[in-house]
Amino acid sequence: MASFGVFVLIFIFTLSYQPSPLVRSDDNLIKSLCSKADFPSICLDCLTSNPSSKTADAPELSIIAISCAQKEANLLYEVLSNQYESAPKSPLKTILGDCAERTLDARNDFGSVLQSVSARNYGGAKGIVINLIQPLVDSCTAHFSELPNIPIPAAVAAGIQQLTFNCKNVVAILSNI
Repeated sequence: MASFGVFVLIFIFTLSYQPSPLVRSDDNLIKSLCSKADFPSICLDCLTSNPSSKTADAPELSIIAISCAQKEANLLYEVLSNQYESAPKSPLKTILGDCAERTLDARNDFGSVLQSVSARNYGGAKGIVINLIQPLVDSCTAHFSELPNIPIPAAVAAGIQQLTFNCKNVVAILSNI
């Protein structure tokens, strides 16, 4: 009979147990983090695009945001590589090649950002985005600025912009964990 009582207590405890609101994510946590981001609508689109965001805590949401930024880096790299391959030998081709290399480095640096977040080193993760990744992205725009007679291709400009927006959102989320 005692085992039946224990079973009933465990059953009642299981039914009444609610996960802590600090551990579980919901729309309010996502909205709160994204309201502090530089580009809230892009942040919301990113975080809600991943089904696991519904049960994620703030550090897990930062990982989703980092993945979105990494995806944008990959897309930019693909655009740059394709344009490099199709460009005739010219200063444009040189710039596209350099931008592609730097974007590849930036994309790969997101691995270090993820490692830092996994180690709960949010300041270190933020530093990698601010001091390593974003300068690599910015250098591409700077190359085009140095040669004003060579216009930046629209797809490249759009890719740089999307990557920059996502990086700024990652930094804002990491600043608010």
